[in-house]
Amino acid sequence: MKVSETTTTALKDALKSGNKAWKQARSRVPLTAVRKIPLTALGWLVLSGGLASLGAYWAWDWAEAAAIMFAALLALLAAIAQTWGGGELALRVTVEQDRLRKGQELLGRAVATNQGRRRVRGLKIELPLGTEQADIAVPSLRSGKSFTREFQLQTRRREKIVVGPPRTVREDILGLIRRVRSWPESQDVYVYPNFTSALGTLSGYSRDMEGASSQVITSSDAIFHALRPYESGDDRRHIHWKMSAHTGQLMMRQYLETRRSHHLIVLDLNRENYGEADFELAVEAAASLAVSSLSNGQPLTLYAGKTVLKAATARTVLDFLTEVQLVEGAQDYRHLVRWALAHEAQASVCSLITGPGVTMRRMQQICLLPAVDMATTGIRADAGATFTRRGATSRRLLNIGELSQLPRALNGVSLT
Repeated sequence: MKVSETTTTALKDALKSGNKAWKQARSRVPLTAVRKIPLTALGWLVLSGGLASLGAYWAWDWAEAAAIMFAALLALLAAIAQTWGGGELALRVTVEQDRLRKGQELLGRAVATNQGRRRVRGLKIELPLGTEQADIAVPSLRSGKSFTREFQLQTRRREKIVVGPPRTVREDILGLIRRVRSWPESQDVYVYPNFTSALGTLSGYSRDMEGASSQVITSSDAIFHALRPYESGDDRRHIHWKMSAHTGQLMMRQYLETRRSHHLIVLDLNRENYGEADFELAVEAAASLAVSSLSNGQPLTLYAGKTVLKAATARTVLDFLTEVQLVEGAQDYRHLVRWALAHEAQASVCSLITGPGVTMRRMQQICLLPAVDMATTGIRADAGATFTRRGATSRRLLNIGELSQLPRALNGVSLT
């Protein structure tokens, strides 16, 4: 069927007039005001179709255009009626635990309460859970009634999950209007790396009256251990006179040597030295060493790249390690260790942690940087690799392939 020339010309004129009217309206109405109108993309399409049909009806008196216009108008009016009115709704989102280990489930609940006098129509709660989202359908609520729905999320990696802020969404059946209300509350949930705290007490070689006790027996210190017979050359100031009178021979006091035990951990963050699994293993090793030291009351300083953390609690260091990430083009690890040692002269125990990008030979050289009286352990995190141990008593280099190897590895390392 051919379209007459008159009709074609009229259509072109209508399109030009519509385009001109749209430009004028756009210049007069701010874009931000348009964005506040809760129409979806489909809603804008229906509205535009209705306005175009209205223009066609006025221009050519087309009955079909009038029908389309009224259909669009009725659809929009129905959408407004379905989404109109918010009511006095209160929304509360809580989580059972805000600190989890990798692999545990994040559990929480959302409670919606109608605090107004009128019924609240059904709506949807959109709850962001980090990179994912939980959609919760809330039924119609009478005055004073509440609706509770529990949600869960399986944690698969070390990360900080932001729960919220939640949004309540009202939509019509056709999806023309979407009214969204954002709630300001949000909660941070830390998913900790896996760690083990059963690593014992790490103490250095510098004697200190305020340090931790070791198993080394000495003739003078603060912690009494036992008595022994006098030997030639012993310091008579440590004779136990009451026991000597009882036994008939001179008896000497023995003590357990106390050693300074400030623990320095230097974690390499250079992306070039790790694969993804290697870095996770390195973070788990750092977390295990840190938690073990802090649980035994030992001071701890953690260097992670250029960030320095003087941790007082295990929670502080685990929160930090939850968010630590690799850095592109980070400082060379040898230079980082030198820098850390220069600023932590009080440390007596040093744990150096890096990835397979640093060779065993180079790591052995780095382990020689700390002072002679500083107990040093180098840990090379190579996920899936066979466990190996090299070095002398005070300088050990461990190559671990999984976290379960670390306690056994450290038990073979004499740090006391």
